[in-house]
Amino acid sequence: MLKSLRKTLVVIGAGPKGIATAVKAKVLEEFGLPVDRVILIERHNVAANWSGEFGYTNGEMKLGTSPEKDVVFPLETDINDKHLNQRIKQRLLQFTWMSFLVQTGRFSDWVDRGRPAPCHLFWTDYLRWVSAQLEPQVSIISAEVTAIGLNASRSSWELNLKNTDGEPYVYTLEADRLMLTGPGKTRMDFLKNGKIPNHAYDLESFWAAIKNKKFEAKGRIAIIGAGENAASALLAISQYAPNLRVDIISPKGFISTRAESYYENQIYSQPERNQWTNLELKDRIDFIERTDLGVFSTHAMNILNEQLRHQIIPGRVENIIENPDHLSLEISYAGIKSMRDYDQVILASGFDQMSTLKKFLTADALKHLERALGEPLTQSKIAASIQPDLSVGGLAPTLHLPMLAGLMQGPGFANLSCLGRLSDRIVTLPTLEKMKTTGPETHRLTLMDGVL
Repeated sequence: MLKSLRKTLVVIGAGPKGIATAVKAKVLEEFGLPVDRVILIERHNVAANWSGEFGYTNGEMKLGTSPEKDVVFPLETDINDKHLNQRIKQRLLQFTWMSFLVQTGRFSDWVDRGRPAPCHLFWTDYLRWVSAQLEPQVSIISAEVTAIGLNASRSSWELNLKNTDGEPYVYTLEADRLMLTGPGKTRMDFLKNGKIPNHAYDLESFWAAIKNKKFEAKGRIAIIGAGENAASALLAISQYAPNLRVDIISPKGFISTRAESYYENQIYSQPERNQWTNLELKDRIDFIERTDLGVFSTHAMNILNEQLRHQIIPGRVENIIENPDHLSLEISYAGIKSMRDYDQVILASGFDQMSTLKKFLTADALKHLERALGEPLTQSKIAASIQPDLSVGGLAPTLHLPMLAGLMQGPGFANLSCLGRLSDRIVTLPTLEKMKTTGPETHRLTLMDGVL
């Protein structure tokens, strides 16, 4: 059993959310503030899902958000001390996208090219550059989580880990707080037996096939979904096999562009200022659906506007029937059902966060979570319980689920729109609570000379 004397926040995943959380913890600790020890657990390597080696991209797709919305954006940490805040912000500036470009000799070139959106692999370089600066305050463990349960007193999480760095062995890590990152598995509730049929791809297998040039570029292709996952898959196919005919199965019968106005962007960046929690739930749902779900980025839409080999098919897929040489989709729209045949189908209808919880949490831990909510577990019920620190309400020990925080706390927490704000909710808020109990004079500036 590995247990720190200090309270421990364990983050599963060393992607943007995990790195942002680690940076905030590192900087606050440098200034002598009472921060929980942060441990990142990563199965592959830092930013693996963005690199093209694993996950849901080939690394060549363009970043959908501005790279200036980096791991410390929007740089507005407030710990109730004006002078200290300024010094903390100065330190955080050393982890920005701009600082990365300057330090790696690419700033001038990037500006002269018109500040283009970086590809995912370039974004991976940035995240790995940041992660290299996290020690000694933050640990990154190369391991695979096999199960998450509770200790005997139910006061902390117990993670069973399988080492993936060298000789494999199994051990247990205890966490006072736990944060899950990552998108989860592709939503596939329309599959009757839950098994992906032949000639069909979920997002992971699709990107692996594209990367390894094993995607069959022939026949009629269907993409189920009309959001950014579908847009990325369509862009990849248009590059891989530009003459293929592709149908996009969209529940609404159309695709639209993500809203990018100042008002909409600032709600993603600063939900508190824009009184997100004061909006009625139906208006929050409408805003998220209109700006984030079932929409293509402006970049993707501009490219696809020039493509002539795709069309939109309205409806929801209710079943996929596997035939020897093709797949038949049962599609329902406006109360009318129809069948369409395709040679290959890509499942890009979004992610199922419940799949992550069910994959990792033991049966006892799932029941513990269900009792905290007071009702059967569903993704919508968990999302409705998320608190300001992005944790499940009423649950002890603490479980942070930023991917489900959009409805209650702000739409930017589920994506890359406000990583610095996310880290404030998970790191700074608990730190402020500790300072209330010990008094402001207890914590002195301890940052070593020469860091700033």
